[in-house]
Amino acid sequence: MDSPVTLVTGSRTGIGKCLALHYAGLGHRVVGCSRGPADWDAPGYTHVRADVTDERSVGDLLSLVRREFGRLDHLINNAGIASMNHALLTPARSVDALLRTNVLGTFLFCREAAKLMRGRGFGRIVNLTTVAVPLHLAGEAAYVASKAAVEALTRVLAREFAPFGITVNAVGPGPVETALT
Repeated sequence: MDSPVTLVTGSRTGIGKCLALHYAGLGHRVVGCSRGPADWDAPGYTHVRADVTDERSVGDLLSLVRREFGRLDHLINNAGIASMNHALLTPARSVDALLRTNVLGTFLFCREAAKLMRGRGFGRIVNLTTVAVPLHLAGEAAYVASKAAVEALTRVLAREFAPFGITVNAVGPGPVETALT
């Protein structure tokens, strides 16, 4: 099949679900993942339970993509969590969870996807960040820090992966009505 293969993290609900449905509707073979099962289905869509913070889980998911489709054309790193608290009220466990999900998860998927994309000399990676970064929104210090790290990571990976024909970009939408917001 010549249909593009697109992987969307955090595809069970919200923006990720909309992205997965959009690309499946365009005829892409879409693989989505989240920590829980999806309560929806679409032609061309495969859902996998995976924790973006677990290196083995990420590797297993990309191995599945390689076995099932032989390639990966697009990665959309959408999985993320938020914590809207004043810095003085934010517990360390919240900061750790934000950094693990938003930064480590994005890094792991970028790294593993690039290994698969590199063989074909083509790939497109999009990392979701937030408008809260340039706005320096008060009450969101840890969340903004995690997404600022995603932006910096995106810039570096764009340089590192460019020789392999892989582009890496970030998109920072404004507030979207989802369970996260």
